[in-house]
Amino acid sequence: MSETLDRVMEALAGVSDDEVAAALAVAGAPRPRPAVPPASSPTPLPGPGSASNIVSEVEWI
Repeated sequence: MSETLDRVMEALAGVSDDEVAAALAVAGAPRPRPAVPPASSPTPLPGPGSASNIVSEVEWI
């Protein structure tokens, strides 16, 4: 198996990413899934120092 991979790597050496993608598509390789964007907070928090009038107190029982 390593000989086969070596031949594939030699064949793809020096070609562009688009050409590699096209070669993999022709070979029937599955396409990579698009990245899932990170979930955003439903309530955005203020940046540091942007709300100096906010006072927070916590009482530990």
